[in-house]
Amino acid sequence: MQKRLAAIVAGLLVTASLSAQPLGGTSLGAPLATVKLVKTEVVSDRTFKDDVAKLEKSLGKTLSPQERAAYLDDVINDLLFYQMCERDGIKVSDGEIDTYIAKLRAQRPAGESDQQFSAFLATQGVPYGDLRTYYKKQVLIQRWLMSAKSAEIAAIPPVSIDEVLTTYDLYKSRLVRPDTVKIAFLFYQFKDKSASERDKGADVMKKLSERLAKGESFDVLRLKSQEGGYAASNESVYFEKNDVFISQFGKDFYDMVFSLKDDGAVSMAFETDAGWWIVKRLEFMKQKQLELTDPYRLGQPGTVQDYIGQLLAKQRENEFLKKSFNDLFIKLRGQAEIKIIGKP
Repeated sequence: MQKRLAAIVAGLLVTASLSAQPLGGTSLGAPLATVKLVKTEVVSDRTFKDDVAKLEKSLGKTLSPQERAAYLDDVINDLLFYQMCERDGIKVSDGEIDTYIAKLRAQRPAGESDQQFSAFLATQGVPYGDLRTYYKKQVLIQRWLMSAKSAEIAAIPPVSIDEVLTTYDLYKSRLVRPDTVKIAFLFYQFKDKSASERDKGADVMKKLSERLAKGESFDVLRLKSQEGGYAASNESVYFEKNDVFISQFGKDFYDMVFSLKDDGAVSMAFETDAGWWIVKRLEFMKQKQLELTDPYRLGQPGTVQDYIGQLLAKQRENEFLKKSFNDLFIKLRGQAEIKIIGKP
């Protein structure tokens, strides 16, 4: 039971995160609001506006007055949550946060720069400069859930087979795998797009194409890529016939993949904006209506049944979280002194 509970809570962390960054007790600008559960903290007008500007930039739009008011509510809820943790003895040390961040960095590619790590975090919606605050919040949420909601989490009912079957029947028309080609490739990636770099890539890959035409093994060339000054796919790739793959790989690559008519066929060397390529078609799979026992994504673990079960479980967990936090903030706001002084 405890193992299951810990797994569920760990899975809830991202969806459980509070949406605003705490502004804290600051004297920058006029007070916009004050919050007191165990101590008085001030939300300043200037800092709030700065944070709204950052949020608008990330969203690419201007917040409406209603959205600004909702964001202020989020800020107040954040302050209430942190004060509740202080009151109730829910803590996390700096060393624990350092450990979480170190584990995250260890999972990233070796030699990744801070700039690359920051770009990765941005794709997850986490500002690099706020990483410590983000993880502190995540751990505090986890510990609050474990201490206050463990019995309710344990009581969340598992997804039934009937629910999976009903959902599959409802969304069956969307569960179609498009025409898919299993491929492997050799490539020379451009470090820049200078004429000399393009010429070098063309020379390397055209020579490989000539060697393949003379009967050399594609797999041998793939395995010897590092010593040959080019690169290669470590594993086969399932390339689907849809617009997502066009946007990821480009139209030229897409057209070349689907121009190969037979399994085992190898393309000529060709150039894209990213570099030079040689593609081998390993297997072609026609469009297929997915059954519950089929892989949801080729090359990845998990069946359609697994995917639907996980999706329904996540929806159930999200509904539980939403209610839990709504109830929590209603309770905390009833205990706290909150004054809205200015206009968000």
